[in-house]
Amino acid sequence: MKILTLLGSPRIKGNTATVLNTIEMEFVAQGCAVERINVPKKKVNGCLGCNKCRLEPDRIACVQKDDVTEIFKKMISADLILFATPVYYWGMTAQLKALVDRTNALITNYGEPNQTSLIKNKPIALLATGGGVYENNILLFKEFDKIIKALLARKTGELHIGECLEPKDIPPEIKDKATKFAKEVLLQMATL
Repeated sequence: MKILTLLGSPRIKGNTATVLNTIEMEFVAQGCAVERINVPKKKVNGCLGCNKCRLEPDRIACVQKDDVTEIFKKMISADLILFATPVYYWGMTAQLKALVDRTNALITNYGEPNQTSLIKNKPIALLATGGGVYENNILLFKEFDKIIKALLARKTGELHIGECLEPKDIPPEIKDKATKFAKEVLLQMATL
């Protein structure tokens, strides 16, 4: 099984990356191949809103020439996509949001009966870390549910790790929580 993780944090050794490492290690222990893309290290332009991409439902047809097409190809070929982001002002990072906005290029006929997506039925999960508690960050999870619905994908799990500001603040039990999450996501995939 091929798993693609999309790290949206500009801090490649921060909380999100630290928890993501544990999750990825469990995926590997379960026999999966894991590839991580550090989104802030890629050239990801903002969406132009031109909708030219929606004219060709069978391919990635974005007019922009940056790293997004390469990322989308990996998303399409993956068996699971895990988005990982710290919570910034109740949402995902700007770097990851730019990529998510560009997923417009994966959808055609949005809102119509014949709507389709190049990642239709793709299992997708979310990891979010932050200084606040889940209740203060629920907007991100609601937004993510809408993104999954628009992409016609399937949510296979979400994990919020809160009340920590630095990797040194992450308590040891979080590793167990992250490992359990990875196992639950794989179990959820098996039932799809």
